[in-house]
This record gives sequence, structure tokens and C-alpha cells, in this order.
Amino acid sequence: MIDKSPSGLNEWLHFLKSKKFPVKAVSLSRLKTQIARTEDTLDGMQANIASDPLLAFAILNEANRIIPNKNNEIKNPFHAASMVGMSGIGKIFSVFAPYKFYPKNNPPHIKAFLSEIQTSYEAATIARHWSIEKLTSHEDDIFWITLFRDAARWLLWFYAYPTMMEIKHKLSQGEKQSQAELNVLGCRIDELTVHLCTHWNTPNKVIESFSTKFIPNKKELQSLAHLAHHPEELPGFSEDKRLTILINNPLIFSYCATKLTHEADLRGWDSKNLPFFYRVVATVMHRHVGEVIQTAHLASAEAARLFNNGGRAPLALQLLDPNLYTGNKTSISDTNKASPIATLKKALGKHDIYDSKQKANMALKTIKQAIPTAQHVILFKQSKSTVSPIFQYGYNINILKTIKWDAPSTLFSKLSTKKSATHLFGKKLDRILKDLPHTAAQIIDPNGHLMLASTQTAERETVIFWLETRGEFNEKDFTSLKQIVSLVSHNPI
Repeated sequence: MIDKSPSGLNEWLHFLKSKKFPVKAVSLSRLKTQIARTEDTLDGMQANIASDPLLAFAILNEANRIIPNKNNEIKNPFHAASMVGMSGIGKIFSVFAPYKFYPKNNPPHIKAFLSEIQTSYEAATIARHWSIEKLTSHEDDIFWITLFRDAARWLLWFYAYPTMMEIKHKLSQGEKQSQAELNVLGCRIDELTVHLCTHWNTPNKVIESFSTKFIPNKKELQSLAHLAHHPEELPGFSEDKRLTILINNPLIFSYCATKLTHEADLRGWDSKNLPFFYRVVATVMHRHVGEVIQTAHLASAEAARLFNNGGRAPLALQLLDPNLYTGNKTSISDTNKASPIATLKKALGKHDIYDSKQKANMALKTIKQAIPTAQHVILFKQSKSTVSPIFQYGYNINILKTIKWDAPSTLFSKLSTKKSATHLFGKKLDRILKDLPHTAAQIIDPNGHLMLASTQTAERETVIFWLETRGEFNEKDFTSLKQIVSLVSHNPI
């Protein structure tokens, strides 16, 4: 297919190594002004550097590139800025890709990107507070290590939004993290991150936070959690030397806080998987599980106060829900939940900052929710007399690749020239099969239903909708499709 996503570790490495770090245009512009003014100092620039994590990350990497010191690495971006100086910061502007920030109407990929950074900041704050409670004296280092270990994940959300949405969907359906990533990406995100951090000259401590030499493997995590099996009792002491070494390594806070916040973001604070990480940390800190939970919640509230970049509401807001642990959330949320089509309308807003591909992705997500009878969906983009599929689900991808979608087709020609919608089945479906692109009829069940629609989504681009089911579509399904098509239209009704 056109716009095919990379697959496998090497392809994703090649894809992301060529990408620049997305930074808010206003932050970059402010930093350039600060460097140009002789009266400004590095101390005065700290707030601006801290406000955009990828800005801080790039400066940290640059310092470790030009001043390699394996025994005493630079792990703090403020220390890094003082090491490279203003002239050094000025030399790395080429690695940044400025983007505009819309407080209420960010495109989906920017909103998801900012949400992921928000989650990482919350994880870093929690890890820092756990470290403080244990009196490790490494709390600042742990904060930055925890924050930056998600850098590759941030870039994936920014540059490969549809792919990451597919992973998130699999996770919400109960699939394990490792399996979902392997099925969609062809590699683990952690593995990808280690290679990218090496390429970026990121401090070794960030890379070590992924290594089972420094953090527990699955079996060791289970052993640590078992030592704090009873929440009301203090954890037991481990006699295993390897576990003792791991307990005394503050990187375990970084790992557990990251897992904890990703789970809370996906399933909420009442997720049944969170107590496992609480027990691991309780063993590390030799505290009651309740104290560990309290520290995590307080840190989450602090993160909400100190850092809210507009991606999503902070996790701390969930803690204000009186029904969080009562099991009554479903009835309340269902009552207030907007329909998928209403959600699409709200997301699109009144601006025109989305391109055709972004609109198509939003429409596909809505179709999955609003028309569940659609077993197979393809969205095509027509531009400069060329028709190519950009998104699909339900079909065998290898079969779709064999079809010459750009071959002459009277039906596709009509769909490409004017806004339209049609519901085909029975004899009507049989008659149009010959008008489809060459060999496209092979993926249609003659006894099923096919809905086709099209609309102009940009000045010179049209999106064609193809929805098929082996069963049948009803009038409500057809009406829902027409509403979705109208909303993503370049000139919506």
C-alpha cells in the first residue's frame, strides 16, 4: 500500500533516525531570542528548557556527545546546558521541528504526542518521590532518566500516530504489551529505544533502565512483589543477593513508575494490574503498600500542578472521582458519554488544520465505533488522478496489495468527481462488480453488502470510503456513514 508503515526493528530505526525532534514553535522562538540577547543567562533559560522535554533531551544528548565521560555522566539538562554553553545550544537548532500549538484544537497526532509526554512527566515525578522516600540521594537523576526513557515513544506518537493507535486498541482489548508491539511494529518499543538512545548519545543510565542487568526480569519482579503480598504488613527481606542488588538500584523506581503510569493512563487508577507494581516498590522501599500508593497519588497531584502541556487531563483528576473504586463508573460514564459521531464533530471543530490523511484516520476510528457491522473497511485518497488506499482493517493486507486500485474504473471515476454515497447489495451489487478496479471484486462477498461514499477533504483531494460486510447494513448504518462523510468534507454541511 502507499504510505506503508515501517516493519521490523531496522526499518523503524531508519525511519526515526531521520526524524527531527518536535518542539513547540513558541519555545524554540523564545530560546533563539534568549541566546541572541547578551543580557540573558543560562539560569534564566532553565524554565524554557524544562517546559519542553524534547528541547531538554536534545541539549542533554549534545552535552554527552561532545563531553563523553562514562564514569560521571551528565544526566541533568540544566547541567548539560551549562556544559555546552549558549553557542553549543545554538548549534543544535537543526535537530528540531517546530510545530504550532492550538490550546483547544490540536490535531490528533499532536494531542497524542503531548499526552504521552504528560504520562512520562507523571511517571518521572512519581519515581522521584519514591526515590526521596528511600533517601537514595539520586532523586533528580531518577526524574530525568524516567522522563527521557520514553523519548522514542513520543516520536512514534508524533510521526506514526495510526500505528500507535493500533497498538493502543490491541492493549485496550487485553493483548499483552510485548505481543501487541511485535504484531504491529515487528519489534519492541524498548528495544527500539535502546538503539535510538545509542544513536542520539543519550546518557548510559537511560539505556541501563531497560536492561535486566540493572532492573528485574519478569521472574524477579514476581519474587519482589511476593515479599509484599499483604498490604497491611511490612515486606520481608530478601536473602537473594541478586534481588538485594536490584532493590538498592534506584533504576527500579524508573521502571515501575513508567509501567504504573502507562497502565493508569490506559485503564485508570483502579486497574487490577497496578497493585503488582505497588508491591514491588513496597519491597524496594520496605514500606507498607498503602504508603507507596499514597506517595504515588501525591506525586501525581504535584505533576498536575507543575506540568500540564494540553495533551490530556492529568491523571490526578481521576483521583477526584468519588466512584473510582466503587464499581459504579460505568453507569455514570455511559450516561454522559457522547456518541462517536458527536465526538468526531467536536474533534474536527471549526478550523481547517487537518489534512486528508488525518481526517481519514479520524473517520476510520469513528466508523469502527458507529458502524460495528462493518467487517471490512478501506479508505482511499484520490489526488492528481491517482487513487491509493491509505487505511484499512479486516482484509488480508497481502491480497489488497495485489489489486491494481489505480486501474481504470468507471465507478471510482464517478466517486472521485463528486460527493456521493450508495448502499449496494443483491442484484445492484452484482451489476457494479465489473465497474470496480481490476481484480477488486475478489474481496467482495456477493451475498453481503457494500457501502461506498466519497467527499472532497481538501482543495484537490478526495477520500473514498469502502465498507463491506458478509452480513448486511441497515438504514441506520448508511445514515451514520453519510454523517461521517459530511463531517470530514472540505465544505461540511
